[in-house]
Amino acid sequence: MPLKRVGVDHKIAEANGYEVRVDSKGVEYAVKKGEFTTLNELPGECGSSFVYFTAVDTKKHYTSIYTGYSIRSGWPGAVYTNWKVGVIDNYGSSTKSWNDPSTPTHFWAKTKGFTSSGAGYAYADVLLGSIATLANGTICYSHGPSASAYL
Repeated sequence: MPLKRVGVDHKIAEANGYEVRVDSKGVEYAVKKGEFTTLNELPGECGSSFVYFTAVDTKKHYTSIYTGYSIRSGWPGAVYTNWKVGVIDNYGSSTKSWNDPSTPTHFWAKTKGFTSSGAGYAYADVLLGSIATLANGTICYSHGPSASAYL
């Protein structure tokens, strides 16, 4: 049997400077007190989806959004992707979109830039309704991978 995670001991976590949080699926996890965390990659029935937000030039408040998915081995590849990443910062919000037909693929990833109007944290997440349509007609959707960067 592989080593598996079964929970968090609240008392031990607290004694060592951690706090226990709960993710969107109700699963507990521990992080250093005061630490901001993101869920860059989330697994699901069809495979996993991800988003990464990397500061490229903080003087110009520019970052790169890298997002995509990996389809589970043994499943047919995706032939169409309709993907959206929402970005929020202190100055507003925007959506980056991709509509992408492809030959059947098990891995799809794209990059787009984002420039904030000023300094501060910006947050990106894959929006509900982001889908990959597989060669057999199965529609896989994603919602929730998230990331942040200080620009």
